[in-house]
Formats: sequence, structure tokens, C-alpha cells
Amino acid sequence: MLLTFEELEGDRLFSPKLWKGFAPPSGGGFPPTLSGNPAIGFFDDFNSFGVIGGLSTADGWAQSNGISYHLYVDGDAALNANPGIMAAVPSTTPSVSLNGPGVIQIQPDTDADDDLIIQAGNGTMMPFNVVPGTAKDLVFETRFKINDITVSETDFFIGLGGTGACANTGVLSDTTGTLSSNDFLGFGRWDAGTNLRFAYQRVSGTQAEIDDVHTLVADTYVKVGYRYYAATKTCGVFVNGALFDTVTATETAATPWPSLFMNLICSVKQQSTTSHVAYIDWWACAQLV
Repeated sequence: MLLTFEELEGDRLFSPKLWKGFAPPSGGGFPPTLSGNPAIGFFDDFNSFGVIGGLSTADGWAQSNGISYHLYVDGDAALNANPGIMAAVPSTTPSVSLNGPGVIQIQPDTDADDDLIIQAGNGTMMPFNVVPGTAKDLVFETRFKINDITVSETDFFIGLGGTGACANTGVLSDTTGTLSSNDFLGFGRWDAGTNLRFAYQRVSGTQAEIDDVHTLVADTYVKVGYRYYAATKTCGVFVNGALFDTVTATETAATPWPSLFMNLICSVKQQSTTSHVAYIDWWACAQLV
């Protein structure tokens, strides 16, 4: 049975306005679009998340829905443990405020600047790019929540990141308020506030942001995503299925705009006192080829 995104829409699943023109995912990937255009992509609802390799120094590996993940575990955190990266206890009712049937939780150790990172592709396979003039339409969307949003304690980032980002300070630097030097395109909090930001950066470039994309509420899910439109060289930023803002063609041509290939990534970094927990219900990224 073939479902359309309109049939999948709800508080929890894909946003039709964001995914228009893409066929719904099948398993962990995306088939050709309804018009026959080929696409590549990943979709993971974490129903089958499990560790497939133990820690070697700070590195680990996991697999879910046919997707391989590289994990970076800092300090005293571990795999399949709290603090650490593991499958969350499911809820029978996937509502806005409860965990869905497949969720992972990421909780860093309580030492300052300790990192936990998960990146698709084992840290080497990077299929997605948003280089103006060469990249075709790309969509990213995810549903996540943070259990507590007390300021000055835990930073996080979720979106796309470049090669080598799954490492110590690979995403969030030890200086509050900045991403590390790499190619990034995504959402997060890194300034000790409750406002969600959208940020993009080119390796060795200048970080650019759209502030106040969403006011985070403790232990409450939000859906966020973006779409890069190849024809106009713009990027629409979406919150809970609605367009919030647009990065213009002038901005995507500027130095901060990512210029290398990337893959799904999430980083949670302890800053002070208490380590908050990030829950990812699902994430997806697809690009026309």
C-alpha cells in the first residue's frame, strides 16, 4: 500500500508542505518520487535501534532500520546506559508530550564539556549537500524533545554535519554559543537559553543563525525541519509543519553556507551542573538526484 504524506500527517509524523514531491519512505530509505525522479535518503523511527560495536576509546557503533551510526561517548557515559546513548522506554500513546513507539535518548555525563554524538553513515558516508548550483532539492525533518530546559546546563544540535564531526568537540565547541569548525545545517541551543535556533556554517567559515525559531518547553516534543529549494537557491525553515522563515539566495551564496557533504547528526553537550536528556522520536533526510 502506498501512502501519501497527506495521509501520514499528524502531531507526530511527516509535514506534507515540507516533503511535497518526495515519495514516503520505505524501510530506512526513500524510493523514487511519485513522478519518477530518483531520490536518496534515510528515515529512522528507532524501532530497532541497537548497539553493534562496543566502545573503542570513545567510539561506538549502532544500527537501526538498516542505517549504521557512528557514536562518540565522552567521559563516564556509556552505551545502553544512563548517562549515555540508548533506546528509550516506549509509550503506548505517541502524543506530543509522550515518547513514541521508537525513541532514543541521549544524556551526557555530568562533567563540564562532556559530549555525546550520533551520526549516520559510520562517520564516513556523506550523501547530502546544499551547494547552490549543483545540489537538488533536499529535505530534513525530525521530532525531538529535551526533558529539561534549565539555562546554562546542556547544549545540543540536531541536523546535518560533515565528515569528522562525530568526535570530541566535533559539533559543539567548549565555548558556549558556537559550533565547531565544520559544515553544519540544523537546529539547536548553545547559548544557555530556551529559544531554539537554526544555524548554518561552512568549515572554517562564519556561523550564521536565525534566532528564536521556537520556544522550547521542557519534556514536550517539537517537529522542525528545512527544505533547500534548488530552483531558487533558498532554504525554508519549518516548525511543526509551518514555514517559519526563509534563507535567501544571497545568504546561501555567502561564506557561511555549507559547501561539503553531510549526514544526519545529533550532539548533546554538558555545560554545567545537570545533564539534560535529548529524546529523538524520528529523523529523516532525502535529496533528489
